[in-house]
Amino acid sequence: MSINMNRKYVAIILFFVIVSLCIKPVFSQVIYQNIRGKVLDKENNNPLNGATVKVISLNKGTTIETSASTNSSGNFSVENVPVGRCSVKVTYTGYITYVMPDLLIDASKEVVLEIGMKESITLLGELVVSEEQPNKMESVSSNSITVEQTQRFPATFSDLARAATAFPGVVNTDDQTNLISVRGNTPNGLLWRLEGVDIVSPNHLGNAGTFSDRMTQSGGGVNILSTQLLANSTFLTGAFSSSYGNALSGILDMKLRKGNNQRHEFIGQLGLIGADFAAEGPVNKKNGSSYLVNYRYSTMGLLSAMGINLGDEKIAFQDLSFNLSFLTKKAGDFTFFGMGGLSSNLFKAQRDSLKWVYQKDRFDIDYYSKMGASGIAHTIILAKNSFLKTALSLSAVESSRTGDLLNYKYIPTNIEYDKILQRIFSFTTSFNHKFSAASYFVTGIFVNRLYYDLSSKEGTAITNPVETINGKQGSQLIQPYFNWKYTFLKNLTLNSGLHFMLFTFNQSQALEPRMSLRWEKNKQSINLAYGLHSQLQLPAVYFTSDSLPGGTRVNPNKNLDFTRAHHIVFGYTRLFSSNLKLNTEIYYQYLFNVPIVNKAFSSFSVLNELEGIVTDTLVNKGTGENYGLEISLTKQLSGNYYFLLSSSLYNSTYKGGDGIKRNTRYNGTYAFNFTGGKEIPWNKNGKNRVFGVNAEIIYMGGLRYTPINGEASAIAEKTIYQESKAFSKKLPDDYKLNIRLSLKKNKVNYTRTIALDIQNVTSRKNIAFQYYDFQKKEIVTKYHLGIIPILTYRVEF
Repeated sequence: MSINMNRKYVAIILFFVIVSLCIKPVFSQVIYQNIRGKVLDKENNNPLNGATVKVISLNKGTTIETSASTNSSGNFSVENVPVGRCSVKVTYTGYITYVMPDLLIDASKEVVLEIGMKESITLLGELVVSEEQPNKMESVSSNSITVEQTQRFPATFSDLARAATAFPGVVNTDDQTNLISVRGNTPNGLLWRLEGVDIVSPNHLGNAGTFSDRMTQSGGGVNILSTQLLANSTFLTGAFSSSYGNALSGILDMKLRKGNNQRHEFIGQLGLIGADFAAEGPVNKKNGSSYLVNYRYSTMGLLSAMGINLGDEKIAFQDLSFNLSFLTKKAGDFTFFGMGGLSSNLFKAQRDSLKWVYQKDRFDIDYYSKMGASGIAHTIILAKNSFLKTALSLSAVESSRTGDLLNYKYIPTNIEYDKILQRIFSFTTSFNHKFSAASYFVTGIFVNRLYYDLSSKEGTAITNPVETINGKQGSQLIQPYFNWKYTFLKNLTLNSGLHFMLFTFNQSQALEPRMSLRWEKNKQSINLAYGLHSQLQLPAVYFTSDSLPGGTRVNPNKNLDFTRAHHIVFGYTRLFSSNLKLNTEIYYQYLFNVPIVNKAFSSFSVLNELEGIVTDTLVNKGTGENYGLEISLTKQLSGNYYFLLSSSLYNSTYKGGDGIKRNTRYNGTYAFNFTGGKEIPWNKNGKNRVFGVNAEIIYMGGLRYTPINGEASAIAEKTIYQESKAFSKKLPDDYKLNIRLSLKKNKVNYTRTIALDIQNVTSRKNIAFQYYDFQKKEIVTKYHLGIIPILTYRVEF
């Protein structure tokens, strides 16, 4: 997908400026807001009665300190907290003190927290937990992505996957998409979860950022789930615990927040990405039930509907997300959640051959996609130290793309056709039991009913379309697991478990041990983790279509086994203060059972695939290696500034059918990222304002590519690669500077924010890829996006 953004900037930004100037505040100033929430035992989910919650204002010139105690349900409420920044400290006898060193308080919204506290093994001294561990079973390669980060980091487009590129070992493969490569792995190694269940890729415009403009099944242009609904989510990059399966590179485990159960609140937002409206509030104040809903429509689609010409390519999307929460006294807590999105990308060739410069100029291309997910989650406390979590969901995505080539009489001929329908009916349940402060156990199962219906045809300017993919079938992926965590000697923790996978489609199965050790003392920790992991092949690989003598079509790759990997991580963490942390990890990943072409001249491996359009018969005989060093220094926001400095040195190689060790497509070898920002409060003349300045500097090694055989391409009128030199070339290093400037104004029960994000401030021309263009009859170089200014206006009340 190619977006000519430059021709659209002026009209869109002027439109936003006019709208922003027309909206006037109608409320007077406020200086106080409320903090409410619940305090729980982190491991058994029981409420803690009598915990002390202390809130201290961090605003310049104020020393206001307020506190409250939790009731028998674990609930607390702290009123009259000054708008701005504050710290929250929670203490409870026998538990590790919990501290949030810097919490944002806006005038428009109550802050509602759910705080999990860990029971202390020893009562001697005090250990302060300054941030939530993203997952209580993870000891390495684990990060928490907060909603504030997605709204504060520059050029994330409020997208979790884009925000994750600030962490070490993670690179974005193309500016137009949220596809990410983790530790040199293909983006297809990523697993998406929502509220604890596996779902299909939750993204609009799945053909964004690909060489062929064809669909992917692991990312897209924009995440469908708006950050208005998200709570803090977990992002894992390797050696994950036994509760996760069917992934080789990373996990994006998204969590939804609950709506305010005491008062109604609203958000309106208008920006280049889209126009959003969110609402939340109580369904029943007495029992604490609530609703949260968000609707978004793409701005470019809205402007196109108004008759504004934005160029040859028409891009539109819309989505709706919701989360309903119901609390009961005896039957547990219920959550009903859902999301759905429609997207399209239409390109129509001009009926004037004199304007055909590139081959795409001769195509009519129609891309449509619809995605949906809905489910129910239930949590119930069974006993003092036991609880049961269960979730059930149905998610599906259906995408189609047609490419019609025009001849010089402007008669279209269809030479490209792709259709993908994927459904996941997912059920999971887990039993969690806390034996003591030192011992915790969880066991559960995932049962996914998978259904695929895929077809694909491909031709060229001189050949008729040939069927490359065809098939439909349902099957089950069954994954039972258990995990036990035990702390020895007060500071040495063992986390061990087993994960099993059974794929009934072809009876593939795998038993996977997982284990980690963590030693902690004096604000330092040393971690060692190992995991054996497996992943299904892409559906398009299983349904590769081939022809037997006589014309019968078969799927030769139907019986492929899982791709598997051993992953070991050694890490060291040093906490210099409650908000400054150094983290270092060394990792090694050995991949085996990798599908390749079993021929002595072939360099093919699925480790380099993205779209998954495979035309050959494959066997599980390939291997791969990823290893590297990652260092990050993180300062949480305090003193009105924050930063995250991350660096990665890595190597990613593979072997195909020819047995030659080569670079993978994603072996950039190094990546450096600095993300930081400063808040400047201005509370003069009765005005409560905050200026924000944020910047991101990205410097990463160029990805690998295979040289093009120009002569063969000219004869075939399509791109033909020199397979014997697979991924022997390296793109130039990629550099970007992104900034975000914002102004927030607080009034009584009302907050408005205007922000300007600028991606690629210097408009550096970073190379994306090369291909043979049959219209120009030469090899063409394509570049990533240039400078993109994104103006956003947001109102909360």
